[in-house]
Amino acid sequence: MKAIKNFAGILSLFIFGLCLYSCIGPVPVDVVMIDNELYFVLEEEREIAAIDVMVFNPSQGKQGGETMWALNHDLATEVKKRKYPNLKQIKYGQILDEFPRVIGPAPLKRNVEYWVGINMGDRFAREAFIITDENKVVMPRRKDKGERAAPGKTTGN
Repeated sequence: MKAIKNFAGILSLFIFGLCLYSCIGPVPVDVVMIDNELYFVLEEEREIAAIDVMVFNPSQGKQGGETMWALNHDLATEVKKRKYPNLKQIKYGQILDEFPRVIGPAPLKRNVEYWVGINMGDRFAREAFIITDENKVVMPRRKDKGERAAPGKTTGN
């Protein structure tokens, strides 16, 4: 009987962990080029708390490189007074009145790996991408596919 209780306890902890991960886990984001404009597209409209695009240096791991564009709130502002836009699609360099702190946007170079991070409070979206010489976007580290993109696999136009 004690073994059954222990097994049930472990099973319930495992299920609780899966539920918690699904609530705070990553959200997929696609990076696409449309008419020479770069967009970050989420699966559905979400409340956005911050956006950050930076140069990605794999040797530094999760540590960021140079920030190219960022939108967020001033931490001195009371949380209750902050406004968060509901967006599904975000254009690179887009100015949103809800975010008082803005860095950039700096021009993005070809064949440089960048990292986009979109904070949604309880969820997040992160993706690495490269803009090729042909003005196409390659996402070499697709986490939802579990594999790296093949050398010619692109998204967008």
